[in-house]
Amino acid sequence: MVVIYNNSKLFISLTVAVAGVVGISYGISNKKKHNNIERVTPSSCNVDSSDKMREYACDATAQVDAVVVDVANAFRIKALLKELAKIENNKAGADEEIRLLKEEVLKLLTTNRGGLKGIHGFIGETTQVHIANINAFINSNEPLYILLNDNSMTDYIRGIDLIQQKACQAGGNLGLDAIKRHKVKYPEFVESGGIYQIPKDMFEKYKHLNNLPKDQAMKLGKEDLRLWKYIRTFTEDNPDIKIESMEVSYSDIQAKNIGDTVKNVENKIEQDFDKQRKKVHEKFSPNLKELLKICSVSAAVEGGVSAGLELVKKIKEGKRCWDFTKEDFKDIANKFVLGSGKGALRGGFIYVATNVYKIPAAIAAGIVTATYGIGNEAWLMIKKRITVKQFANNSIFVILEIAASTGGASLGKKKCKKYPCIGAILGSILGSVSVGCIRRTVLT
Repeated sequence: MVVIYNNSKLFISLTVAVAGVVGISYGISNKKKHNNIERVTPSSCNVDSSDKMREYACDATAQVDAVVVDVANAFRIKALLKELAKIENNKAGADEEIRLLKEEVLKLLTTNRGGLKGIHGFIGETTQVHIANINAFINSNEPLYILLNDNSMTDYIRGIDLIQQKACQAGGNLGLDAIKRHKVKYPEFVESGGIYQIPKDMFEKYKHLNNLPKDQAMKLGKEDLRLWKYIRTFTEDNPDIKIESMEVSYSDIQAKNIGDTVKNVENKIEQDFDKQRKKVHEKFSPNLKELLKICSVSAAVEGGVSAGLELVKKIKEGKRCWDFTKEDFKDIANKFVLGSGKGALRGGFIYVATNVYKIPAAIAAGIVTATYGIGNEAWLMIKKRITVKQFANNSIFVILEIAASTGGASLGKKKCKKYPCIGAILGSILGSVSVGCIRRTVLT
């Protein structure tokens, strides 16, 4: 059904075809009624016809509108739940990473690994790995960082990338001295495509000075100019060295600050996933675009059915299609326009009723159809074509027929789950016919 809904042309064609076949069948089998001035006007869908076929078709197309809205809502809600499940799965991964980060940081602080001058390096390694993985989960990507923690030439890996971290302020050269020493000790690291990472604040300064033209560099202060010259010599001597930024700054991985760093990351997880949930709810909430789509489909269905019924009526009167006059085509076009307008209003009402007021689509369809029917009876009463008593009697049976149509449509959808539209049409007609027979028996 979702596939059919997404293909509006296919859906409209199938629905109109089924409704048309049912309508034509009733038209062929329906006998002309004898004129009786005291007879109660039975129509509640079309003022200009007493043919019950029109009323049954009106009720049936209303339930088709309800099915369309149900399918649209179900499709949207299914997509919403799928996206929310994905978000929750990613959040669970991020929560596990923050748990591991807390556990490993506590262990480092407890054992004081690396001592006063070296503990921040080990904190930096585990912080980089877990925060990078957390950001991957937040962005719906695959977490790739794995901490090796074996004091080898590689601190951690990212997929197939070997990474060595150098968070070092000694020497005032942004850790580049430590990178050179590592390259000398492990030349195979660079040869195999290894990457060096330095704290975010250090990398930003390194990148800025490395890209700074000479004429601007000459205007720098003494210390920055010295560092600029050092970076230029470093890059010229080591064109094969790749340097990247860490997720955190140098101060973030100090023992005295790591608690706040972890807390900030934890808060960021909650905030980012809350934003994602809100964005998804907004994306899959009822919207004007979908409302217009529902109105268009409902308009096409009811307009097609109304035009088809008018065509059947003229054929029953003895006219042949090739003998139709301009007036005949005008009558059919008018029925299409009128039916389209009613269908659009009904589809829009059902959509709003189900999504704003949480009224079941079948009941919402019954409400608007009953309103059309009773409104029609009121118009006939105003025009003195029926009495007040007849208006009251007709209105009661309009409500009963709509209730039977709604119940029959619901039963039809349950019994015909694979093709709910067909089930709704047949069930609606069966319910309407049942009450219609009682109506004619009582009021004629």
